[in-house]
Amino acid sequence: MSFYTFARGLVKIYYKFAFRMDIQGEENIPAEGGVVLCCNHMSNLDPTTMAGFVRRPVRYIAKKELFEKRWSAKLLSALGAFPVDRQTTDMKALKTAIKLLKNGEALGIFAEGTRVKEGEAKAAKAGVALFALKGEAPIVPICISSKYKFRSVVHIRYGKPIYLDEYKGQKVTTEMMEEITEKVMEKVREMRVEV
Repeated sequence: MSFYTFARGLVKIYYKFAFRMDIQGEENIPAEGGVVLCCNHMSNLDPTTMAGFVRRPVRYIAKKELFEKRWSAKLLSALGAFPVDRQTTDMKALKTAIKLLKNGEALGIFAEGTRVKEGEAKAAKAGVALFALKGEAPIVPICISSKYKFRSVVHIRYGKPIYLDEYKGQKVTTEMMEEITEKVMEKVREMRVEV
């Protein structure tokens, strides 16, 4: 058993005790092959929620600041996360993400780049589209809705995969990436549950 599988098991046990789960659309996540899982981000618990309730291992892009302490860097690396510098075009992170997708792995990303409270508006970063286009992978929009209070409901909605075949062979432009990202985030917003 891998450390990731062990940690996911612990998360599920804790969530069973602490919350009530309402999950829909799990069948929309492809069982194999590269896929970008694009989720909203309202709480520090969202990455844990996403990792605990996706049946296949997910590799996460996490802000480089989380890797500054040795213990957290070791833990995150053991869980399959890798760092990104959000202040620049981080080519190393981009290449890592594309390689993972082409190797058939699932890549988890919070497109807004930071936590966004309910009712706030924040533009999503176009990286989600760039990873999917260059990694030749579909994007599955995911929406988590919860206040994460003890015994409250955690709603998880997995949308249908968004395939980018219509963009194949075209030059990747900023407008194209923004168009794709907005399409994905619109699906995420549509799945939000009032809590």
